[in-house]
Amino acid sequence: MYETLHFEVQDSIAWVRLDRPKRLNAINPQMVTELESVVDAVRADRSVRVVVFTGTGRAFSAGADIAELVGMSSATRFMRFLESIQGVYDRIEALDRPTIAAVNGLAYGGGCELAIACDLRLMAESAKLGVPEILIGVLPGAGGTQRLPRLLPPAIAKQMIFFGEPIGSEAAARHGIVNAVVPDEQIESAAGEWAKKLATLPPLALGAAKMLVRAAGNADLQSGLDAERQAVGFLYGTEDGREGLKAFLEKRPAKFRGA
Repeated sequence: MYETLHFEVQDSIAWVRLDRPKRLNAINPQMVTELESVVDAVRADRSVRVVVFTGTGRAFSAGADIAELVGMSSATRFMRFLESIQGVYDRIEALDRPTIAAVNGLAYGGGCELAIACDLRLMAESAKLGVPEILIGVLPGAGGTQRLPRLLPPAIAKQMIFFGEPIGSEAAARHGIVNAVVPDEQIESAAGEWAKKLATLPPLALGAAKMLVRAAGNADLQSGLDAERQAVGFLYGTEDGREGLKAFLEKRPAKFRGA
């Protein structure tokens, strides 16, 4: 079904593996279209509780496929490509399910921007994050100039964007852009463990948590508190809310159904 990525659902976890290893999983227009299809499939499948993005081979993604970008016949076509990749990353960020980037290798340009559009990031020890676009005369165009300063100290974001030099896993962890660093050979298993744990938690509450955390970065405190009160009040009245309280009192694991 897909030519540039591999998509499968196992035990309520959707795995999305970028799959152009000979091109270091470089992102071309076809991959963007297929990522759109994956987002549609996830949104339509309520059994999916968590989505994990990773890469095949030694890279997460080297970023946009420069050979294909050079071949675009006009600035208009290039702008359409930017609109499409920004659009799909926005949709990934806005998914009502948690997303995990398992950064198994280098993540440059659009690869880095995909990782930072996810909710959580696990990084292999040898992996690197970078936005090198300035070295070819342009700038990150899939959210890098906007999401990096929201995740990093401004001076570090500027350093990455100005110089185009990547940072390693130690620096990424120190600056808080990744949640954890793991040995290279454990990156998928670690992501799988995180995903399994998230898959047991109440889906409605996780979706509300994503919405509220995002709102915290865009709204004033009082508006955020109002949204929090409404969300928690709604969750209290759901089947999962009642199940959680009942399971706590009965000293047993809760079984959340997303209702």
